[in-house]
Amino acid sequence: MPAERALGRVTFAAIRVDGPLPAFPRSAMDGFAVRAAETFGASDAAPAYLRLAGEVPMGAVARGALPERAAIRVHTGSMLPPGADAVVIVEQTNLRGTDIEVLRAVGRGENAIAVGEDVRAGDMVVGPGHVLRAQDLGALHAIGAMRVAVYRRP
Repeated sequence: MPAERALGRVTFAAIRVDGPLPAFPRSAMDGFAVRAAETFGASDAAPAYLRLAGEVPMGAVARGALPERAAIRVHTGSMLPPGADAVVIVEQTNLRGTDIEVLRAVGRGENAIAVGEDVRAGDMVVGPGHVLRAQDLGALHAIGAMRVAVYRRP
């Protein structure tokens, strides 16, 4: 049955995830994708300076790796470019032409969501005999489960 019509129905079998979610590393905040090590020691008094090397718009695939001593503008949910391991939030930066002042150091993984952090491949999203609720249907759509096996109504 189409998942959008399954509200209130009882699942016949477990529904598992085929692949990880998210399927790519992504930003949890608006800001700049960076290498965390290049922000070490950054503060208001002694900012780290990085070169602006582009932008990854929401829904776009990151083109190329993050150059050394550079940052790439990202938005909440944007794919992180290869080489980036953290995001400095926009409020902790100043943009000066093509240079970015980083006013606070970030740790590896900060403001970023790793591959599979929400759901790992093979995880069960909904078990058998579960009455499907609105939030379940949202989860099913997020993992691409557009059809579900449910019992017929009595």
